Amino acid sequence: VLVLGSVFVVRRAAHRGQQLAATGQALMQSQRLAKSVSQALVGSPQAFPDVKDSASVLARTARGLKSGDDALRLQPVSAGDLSMVEAVLPLVDRAERNAGVILGQQQVLTQAGAALRAINRRSSDLLEMAETVSALKLQLGAPAAEISAAGQLVMLTQRIGKSANEFLTVEGVSTEAVFLLGKDLNAFKETAEGLLNGNKDLRLSRSNDPEVREQL
Repeated sequence: VLVLGSVFVVRRAAHRGQQLAATGQALMQSQRLAKSVSQALVGSPQAFPDVKDSASVLARTARGLKSGDDALRLQPVSAGDLSMVEAVLPLVDRAERNAGVILGQQQVLTQAGAALRAINRRSSDLLEMAETVSALKLQLGAPAAEISAAGQLVMLTQRIGKSANEFLTVEGVSTEAVFLLGKDLNAFKETAEGLLNGNKDLRLSRSNDPEVREQL
């Protein structure tokens, strides 16, 4: 009886240890899921495998605590602890379901993130070219309207980069950044074309200087 009792106590202690380890694993995966989701929402390609893996491990571990899992060598929790596990399971189910939604939008989020990063990178090139146009217009003694338009190009390059950075956030798409990015891109294009070929509404004449035209 003493031997059997000792075996029972040891096995129960082992099961308890596995359950505690599983609880720690679930906690870690919940934090990993939150971190990887925030990165996936802004289009980071490497975040999506982490979202899938952490959601899967979290759900399986939580369900194993309730019903057991032979592959994880996990026994169900005792009746006294079952109510706590059952309270957590709906949250785990919801997290797994929402992770699936994000994974379903992987292509869109990745493409959007890549496009926004490309816009941000190009804004540096646009800034350099716009500053060259502005400097050349000053050297050539261009009319005030043209100098002002060239300065407007310089300013818009910075606002375009800023809006691209703020377009996607962990809370979702910023409607203000969407509006500003579209508005500033259109304004940049219209102003640059006006400086290149002329625009009566903007009081801009066609640029004839070869170097200015090359930059525009």
